[in-house]
Amino acid sequence: MRITLIDSAVAGLEPWVIGYVGGHYAERGEPGRRVIPARPNCFIQIVLEGGHALYDVVAGTTVEVPGAALFGPLTHYRYDMVIPGGLKTFCVRLQPAAAGQLFGLDPMSLVDSCFPLDLPCGLLDSLLAAPDWAAMVAPADEWLMGLAQGRNSDDPVAREASRLRQMRGTVAIQELAESAGLSLRHFQRRFRDLTGLNPKLYARICRIGHAVHRKELEPDASWTTLALEAGYADQPHFIRDFKELTGISPGHFLRGQSPVMRYPKWDE
Repeated sequence: MRITLIDSAVAGLEPWVIGYVGGHYAERGEPGRRVIPARPNCFIQIVLEGGHALYDVVAGTTVEVPGAALFGPLTHYRYDMVIPGGLKTFCVRLQPAAAGQLFGLDPMSLVDSCFPLDLPCGLLDSLLAAPDWAAMVAPADEWLMGLAQGRNSDDPVAREASRLRQMRGTVAIQELAESAGLSLRHFQRRFRDLTGLNPKLYARICRIGHAVHRKELEPDASWTTLALEAGYADQPHFIRDFKELTGISPGHFLRGQSPVMRYPKWDE
């Protein structure tokens, strides 16, 4: 699977949108399969070609993914992504506190869930007609700017949640609360109201997510080095969190998975 990261062209979307992702999986004669680790943020996925399903490893059932959907945070390993043939998708990476406000949903209802989306008239056609990923940005920006119109883009807790994401979960929660001008308890409650997750769990998922992405990009990197980068002082703690959030031990993570190529090579 080749993943291309594209920036929004509108500065006013920064409180809401991290960026866009173009995903392309070329059919290789056999179904592709990828473990879906826990993830801290919501994203919008629009299927442009092909399709895929989610295999629920707990229930043992397979769920077809809608053509356009809002995916909430995942707090634990629950699904494998199964791609029966070719697949092309365009995704919107949302800031931690954006989804509930943009779509008028309770962020708690988004956790470990997926909601079908009705796209505005003409958006899918514009995306399909675009000659490349970069050309898809303008119609997506226009849609999201309309959703953000009149929304509060300067919430201090939302700002600190984005900072926690940018720092890959390595900032102390007390420091974030002080920066937001709130008590720790008030900050934790407000953080959960906006993102659906408590800040400690959010930070833990970010840290493991950083290690996963680094390993995918650099398979020869040692897990010990990646654990230290992610802020873990001891290997057993890292392994315990990794297994809980990915469903597999670090040493077995890349086995049997379709490889990922990311462009640019790294993103925060």
